[in-house]
Amino acid sequence: MYHIVLIGHGKMGSALAKGWVKQNSKYIISIIEKEELLFDYKNFTNVKLYKNFNEFFIENKKIDFVVLAIKPQQLNDIKKDILKIYTKTTVFLSILAGKTVSWFKENISREIKIVRAMPNLPASISKGVTAIYCSSSISPNEKFIIEELLFSIGTVSFVLKEEQIDLITAISGSGPAYFFYLTEVLIEIAIDLGISKDDAINFAKNTFIGSGYLLESEVSDDVISLRKNVTSPGGTTEAALNILMNKERGLKVLLKKAVLNAIDRAKELRN
Repeated sequence: MYHIVLIGHGKMGSALAKGWVKQNSKYIISIIEKEELLFDYKNFTNVKLYKNFNEFFIENKKIDFVVLAIKPQQLNDIKKDILKIYTKTTVFLSILAGKTVSWFKENISREIKIVRAMPNLPASISKGVTAIYCSSSISPNEKFIIEELLFSIGTVSFVLKEEQIDLITAISGSGPAYFFYLTEVLIEIAIDLGISKDDAINFAKNTFIGSGYLLESEVSDDVISLRKNVTSPGGTTEAALNILMNKERGLKVLLKKAVLNAIDRAKELRN
């Protein structure tokens, strides 16, 4: 059985761990997290919890995969512990924004087996989408296991270039926040125009939920056709889209600026 070590049990770390124990009993799972865990793993005999690295090192020697699910700024704090874990055969999976393959090679080992991944928040309900970049040292079998581990929280997609991770971070990693903010704004507008708060929340929230299900059911994923189906020529939706689709000041222009700003921030986090 492969030994998976999860470092960090926040929103994404807990989503991963819960996905593994529900779908993959063939793994031995060690979780290192100093905070109290909200999820109870007592019924899973293949899971062991540790409050710190000292506790972990007393009991463990062989480690196959290490999943880093902490905040990027915490990485330097545990660098010495990662060096203790490191072997030439151990595969490290990082979901830390901004921490590149080069960082791990320069700070841990030039020979480190490192994979970068960027899941998003819907992973917490197994509806996430994860971009994966594998360094050249990852074998086909190791790649398969990484895919299996991340498939437990949703769909996965491999990218060939590491720099694409920053772009996908700005699209799907930050994307749920764009969606939630759009819902929030529509609720506020409805209230401003005289609709009750409860009705505003109900109509805005369930409109987006229903639209998401409709998009999911569309075999071709043709969002343009779906949008056109709602838009009658000369109607109210077309009038609204004339504002949102304005080539100079519309939503695409504003959202592209937002995405580029997120990419710039990801580059800053590298340092």
